[in-house]
Amino acid sequence: MDQNELKKVEGKDNQAWAALQNVRKAEEQARLKIEEARQKTSLEIIRKATEEAEEVKKKIIDEARKQAENLKQEIIARAQAEAQTIVQQTEADKQEITSKAQANFDLAVEKATEKLISMVETGKD
Repeated sequence: MDQNELKKVEGKDNQAWAALQNVRKAEEQARLKIEEARQKTSLEIIRKATEEAEEVKKKIIDEARKQAENLKQEIIARAQAEAQTIVQQTEADKQEITSKAQANFDLAVEKATEKLISMVETGKD
């Protein structure tokens, strides 16, 4: 090979070497971009999953609060109904006791009156 041919081959080798370096550089840039995309995608997936989890958590808490409020209202309504029943029963018992007391009082007054009359009549004789 003469000098010109050798220079042409060396020139081609240098061009091939430079092209290979450019390909390697492009591959490395592509790998970096792929890794960056993976990280961004992972972060985005994590962010979305966290947001969705927060929304689900909020819905569950809201539903639990509603159920607790409904249960509270049911308990209050039952307690009020029971209290009303107790008040009515107490009033009925009070009326019954008052009636019995009045009857007993009337009977006691009648007996006392009879005894006094009997004493007065016995004392007259």
